[in-house]
Amino acid sequence: MAETHEISRPLMDRVHSTYRNSDYTHEVMDSSRLTDSGAQRDSFVYGNGPGGQRMTEMKLLAVEPDLGAAPERTRDYKGRLRTWPGVLFLLLLVAGAVTLITINAMTVSNKTKVNDERYENRKRLSRKIKDGLNDDHVLISDDGQIGNPKKYPDMGCELPDYQSKKGKVYAISKNGTEVPIGIKGLSWFGMESGLAIPFGIMGKHEQWDIGLRDSGFFVSVRLPVCITNILKNTAPEKSLINMDTNRAINITSYITTIQTIVQALGYRKISVMLSLHTLTPRIQGGAWYSKKLGVTQDEYLSAVDILTKNLCGPKYWNILGLDLKNEPYECTWGGKAPDWQKGSTLIGNRMLEGCPNWLGFVEGIASQGTITLDGIEKTYFDWWGSGLADAGSDPPTFDVKNKLVYAPHYYNPGVDPAWYLYASGTREKTGALEDYVELDNKTLKNNIEKTMEKMFGYLLTENPTSALVMGEFAGLYSKDAHPLLTTKRTTDFQIELMLEADYAGAYMWSLNPV
Repeated sequence: MAETHEISRPLMDRVHSTYRNSDYTHEVMDSSRLTDSGAQRDSFVYGNGPGGQRMTEMKLLAVEPDLGAAPERTRDYKGRLRTWPGVLFLLLLVAGAVTLITINAMTVSNKTKVNDERYENRKRLSRKIKDGLNDDHVLISDDGQIGNPKKYPDMGCELPDYQSKKGKVYAISKNGTEVPIGIKGLSWFGMESGLAIPFGIMGKHEQWDIGLRDSGFFVSVRLPVCITNILKNTAPEKSLINMDTNRAINITSYITTIQTIVQALGYRKISVMLSLHTLTPRIQGGAWYSKKLGVTQDEYLSAVDILTKNLCGPKYWNILGLDLKNEPYECTWGGKAPDWQKGSTLIGNRMLEGCPNWLGFVEGIASQGTITLDGIEKTYFDWWGSGLADAGSDPPTFDVKNKLVYAPHYYNPGVDPAWYLYASGTREKTGALEDYVELDNKTLKNNIEKTMEKMFGYLLTENPTSALVMGEFAGLYSKDAHPLLTTKRTTDFQIELMLEADYAGAYMWSLNPV
């Protein structure tokens, strides 16, 4: 047993003192330590410090080294507390917290998904027109979105043989079943421009998103397109479409955009008429070719070929056909070039070569004539696209029977204050009508009926063979500033007259927000 001695020692500098037994055993004694007998080696130990205060003492128990003991090792001095149990506990605590957070997040995510589905369904029902029809094909995507699929499914439809006869449009199946089609349509412009996308599909669900909108109030869309965009396959401006709410629309190119829009409309049982609207993204053109605009007749026909090649088939069963040229106002009918009777015949037959199932919609030119109203004969000017006065005696001649549909235009004073829509007024150089006097209902409706009949309506009343569909009509409506609402009344009376004359349908201008 090693001998022990009680010794006194002043508190050492904390930086250099370790208090380890091995330090006391092996370090060299300094002058501040006591002798082996306990005598004072230096007065500093018990002396007074500054101010007469006694320095702090420590009593240590010195142990004589055991020369026979095993050498000391580092692990013999681990301290009074071990750290690893605390570390293990901390890890378990963190793991448990992460697990609980993950489980809670999954629960919240599932609840959010369910709530989103309920919200989408409520919004869908709130937007639905109460038309008595049931929607048996509600699409619910794998991520819970309703009516906004990543891709529209194949409808499994055949492309009907669309025909125009007896003043009506028919869809005829391969087994010979004939179904008359009533066209209650809207024009949706934008693709004919440099932006190459229908305007208005950049908003949220409740606005114009094609993937989510229900459509009980119309059954057809007239989609204007651009010849140059078709030839170049111009991709649309991405910033003008909300891809979050129109996920199935493929905007890789011009053609894929048309294809997927047609599919989206077809899923909702909405037919499509493609209007060859503009020659270039900026200029419409008054004929089907223009040296000034750099579009030749051959290029125009090539654009027709591109459309029939890419869109004539069961996937696009809802395409009725082509409006062969929008408002050919520079053309004659059976006169000098450009002759629209010849042009419409040429383009229509080219379309039928590529897609004999489609219809050719033919607009009128912009000419002038005379008309007698209230016993007074006056000169009138056609609305652009309404001039079909000579089509009855010299119609377009298509190689395939029952493919011609006449598609004239007629507007209200919101587009131009035509004289026959007023009792009187002074036409200014700007085109505005000053000091005007409005007509009563009977006279206004009569004037609209007579001018429509003179421009194109006779085609249906005299010899109803080909269908007559109003290619464009309407204009300003709800913001009519006339005291007697002449602008609004013109559109209302026109609709009444089309119904009375049994038109095959009409396309209002337009769907887009203005």
